[in-house]
Amino acid sequence: MKLDVVLEHVLPYPVDAVWRQLTDREAISEWLMATADFEPRVGARFTMRTGHLSSDGWVRAEVLELEPPRRMVWAWSVQPASEPTTVTFELQPADEGTLLKLAHAGEIDESFGRLLEDGWPTRIELLRRSLA
Repeated sequence: MKLDVVLEHVLPYPVDAVWRQLTDREAISEWLMATADFEPRVGARFTMRTGHLSSDGWVRAEVLELEPPRRMVWAWSVQPASEPTTVTFELQPADEGTLLKLAHAGEIDESFGRLLEDGWPTRIELLRRSLA
């Protein structure tokens, strides 16, 4: 299936605070999935532990772009042999705090794609809570 998730949320926190939650491995482990090897640098490869989002329990990812504190792009694979999808995080100052735009796109197995479509809103809510 063609995955095309686009979410926009205003978080009532400054851009720098939201950026820290997106780029700190402990924070990512709280709101997204457990990771022990994330580094905020282009070319960094990392894994995230999941119980149901992949065939083997791991998401494999790589930082493709990094423009602190405004934009980060990851390659994201839920199956070892599959082509990665792309996750883009963009931040903009807003009157009420920070506008977060999250986009997840690419070709993916339908069952995993549905899990991602349903799961990203919950993860954004967990991100909001981790900022509090």
